[in-house]
Amino acid sequence: MSRALLVLQRWSSRVLRLLLWAAGLAYLALEAREVASQRQLTQITVFAVLFLVASFQLSFARYLAQGPDPQDSRRVLQAALAMVMASLFSVLDGAFDYLFASLQQGLASGLLPALYLFSWMVNLLSVVLALASMEVFLRSVQRWVAQP
Repeated sequence: MSRALLVLQRWSSRVLRLLLWAAGLAYLALEAREVASQRQLTQITVFAVLFLVASFQLSFARYLAQGPDPQDSRRVLQAALAMVMASLFSVLDGAFDYLFASLQQGLASGLLPALYLFSWMVNLLSVVLALASMEVFLRSVQRWVAQP
């Protein structure tokens, strides 16, 4: 691998990590706005993306397990498990949104804000798990790429 490509990968990894955190914050802001409109397409898309990333991370962990340093494989496996959990929390948040849309007229008005807050906390946990997973994963990839 050429030195220029290695420098470009290191630089782009740092930029990618910053952009992922910015995207996570933007997603949380959009999710707070979408609570009123109850659109589920975002939830399905987020679940699918998180699950695909987790699948890739698991494949990469299997590849690293065959290498000389199994510690990297464990870190990537932990990142993949966190991503799977993030995708499941995303599904749970989508289910809450669907429940709120169908029960909004029947629920007591005092109970609804507490349920929205709980749903938002589930969504927050999903985003934090996904971002933490990508942080660990990208650092492992960066270490792996830097090896001769």
